[in-house]
Amino acid sequence: MNIKEVIRACRDPKDDMFLELAVASGASCIVTGDKALLELDPFRDIRILSAADFMTLF
Repeated sequence: MNIKEVIRACRDPKDDMFLELAVASGASCIVTGDKALLELDPFRDIRILSAADFMTLF
């Protein structure tokens, strides 16, 4: 995947790569247990969900 945009939005800088990948790939959601990512929900129309929330919604 060619990442064209650098994103610095997460309080844990190591997690920004997941936001960059989601934006670059046109993802509709990220499923994670990472609290630093979960607190950003939604991020640019991308839902950031726990596994339990994902299973409930989909």
